[in-house]
Amino acid sequence: MASVKIMIASDLSENSLTIIEEGFRLARHLNGEVLLTHVVDNTSQYSEYYPGMPKVWNWEEIKEHAKNSLTKLAHQFNDIECKVMIGIGDPKKELVELTRSLNATYFVVGTHGKTGIPHWIMGSNAEYLIRHTTVPVVVIPLNKDIH
Repeated sequence: MASVKIMIASDLSENSLTIIEEGFRLARHLNGEVLLTHVVDNTSQYSEYYPGMPKVWNWEEIKEHAKNSLTKLAHQFNDIECKVMIGIGDPKKELVELTRSLNATYFVVGTHGKTGIPHWIMGSNAEYLIRHTTVPVVVIPLNKDIH
């Protein structure tokens, strides 16, 4: 088992592939393993994030959908040891707790780069995670080409 653990947070959006690719790149560079995570947000109902899901929310069903999606995605990176973990709750709080409980070495997250009123209303998940985790956080800007 690798001693370096790269925890990657995915929101299952189209753009999260960029975050995942960068996290696997870091794991490859550091000869580490990946902890690919997603937390089903049961604090709000964001139907646009889960196309095809029923309007009556079954959190366990959404959790299974997320697990299947990330497991399929992880197979693209079969040269790196990877564990897929899905939680249910407030994503920010659950992700902070996962970094602790899984003994992550680094935490890879994305940011949409919202400013002004959208930032004020939605807050910055990346900012919260940077302030509350106890490990280095690698932030991938989703609105910029990083290659």
